Amino acid sequence: LSKKINNESIINDFTFKNKKKDIVELNFLKEVSKTKVCVSIKTGLVFHNKYKSSREILNEWSNKIYSKKTNLKQKGNLIKNNKYSDDFPGMSARHFFVLDFLSRFINFKDKKIIDFACGEGGLLLKANKFFNAKKLYGVEHSVRNISFIKKRFKKEKIKLPRLYQSSIENFSVKNKADIGVLSWTLCNCSEPLKILNAISENIKKNGYLIVAESSRILVPFKKPIYNYFQPNLDVGHTHPWHWSYNSIHNIFKVCGFELISSNRYWDENDLVLIFKNSKNFNQNFKFDNFLKVIDFLKRWLKESKKYNFPR
Repeated sequence: LSKKINNESIINDFTFKNKKKDIVELNFLKEVSKTKVCVSIKTGLVFHNKYKSSREILNEWSNKIYSKKTNLKQKGNLIKNNKYSDDFPGMSARHFFVLDFLSRFINFKDKKIIDFACGEGGLLLKANKFFNAKKLYGVEHSVRNISFIKKRFKKEKIKLPRLYQSSIENFSVKNKADIGVLSWTLCNCSEPLKILNAISENIKKNGYLIVAESSRILVPFKKPIYNYFQPNLDVGHTHPWHWSYNSIHNIFKVCGFELISSNRYWDENDLVLIFKNSKNFNQNFKFDNFLKVIDFLKRWLKESKKYNFPR
């Protein structure tokens, strides 16, 4: 009974069906986050309780966020015409790290690899160039991104991966993948359970899924809190989830994935996990104490004020 109740608690978290009594709104974060930040009393998940459908979010990413130039605000100064690209050194290094970490556990040779929400194709490009992965596939909703990937591979004179213009939850392929990749995507999905169930159906049983996200909750502070949340823009619907190791691990357990390995997320910038698609739906959950999460966020806010806190 307890396991069933825990399972329901996680599902309620990720479907925005929590009752008001099961959520604490963290009003002390108003100065750093325009969107309300909440924590689940039962599971310790940190999230923005602001739902929009997956279709709405996809359209916003494809037609608005990816189509405009990014404005970065640093120390009160607006830096204009700074277009985001996954070829920036930071993201490029992240992609290489993910592939290198995976290669130490799984041989890429002759493996079919699908990058779900492959963005501008940087990870796929590195998989070919540096890890000799040849059976590459990419799923991406943005038409603009797919066009960019084609140009990018042509410029590098590398065989283009098989690309599918689709959302993840509506994607289906007959010949399932040996390895799936989901990098810096799940935190932006309004319906993550649908995403993971669809991915599970497109990876062979006992195939692998490597997941990468930022590690920010219940770890040593890696950046000022005002550089993590958005103080001026109400964007909680496009980044609803803020992961700890336990909170992200739990959602994969609900969907039948078993953890094989994870990196040193507590002292590294990113959280990287390798799962097996074992279809094991009978796993135990480990929750974060919501009071410890609240204390962590209060300390993070206090510490951040030492570093040019914007007013």
